Amino acid sequence: MDINKIFGSFNSSSRDDNDDFPEVSFLTPSSHVSEENHPRYYIKMFTKLIHNYTSYNKQLIRFFGSSDPGLNVKEIEETGEFMLYGRAYEYIIQIDIQDKYHIKILFEEANEKLESALNKSIKYFEGEEEYEKCAILKKYLDFLNFSS
Repeated sequence: MDINKIFGSFNSSSRDDNDDFPEVSFLTPSSHVSEENHPRYYIKMFTKLIHNYTSYNKQLIRFFGSSDPGLNVKEIEETGEFMLYGRAYEYIIQIDIQDKYHIKILFEEANEKLESALNKSIKYFEGEEEYEKCAILKKYLDFLNFSS
């Protein structure tokens, strides 16, 4: 089996060759829209992911758990949390607390929801024993004077 032939079948056809679409990478937080490359976007996405996940996850697990009793609900919850917190972490670490503009935006966006999202993230990463991530998240809390 020739792997190049398999993936070669997905190449663009000649009618697509004239289209000028940018290549989009879905692996990075900011891939194609300039507004997504802004500190305010990173902070809001971090906060939104953490807070919306909690209610959405409960509904989703309840739905799948009732539709298939043999489903390993605990494993789905753990996988969902792993993906969520990892993705949210990638957003918040885009904020550079050495950059004056990032600092300005961070203080403008500082509120109880951000504090709560940071604390939930630290708690999650403590449970996963990813203490380096906890230390970085704690720096944001300390910087904003949220920690006591």
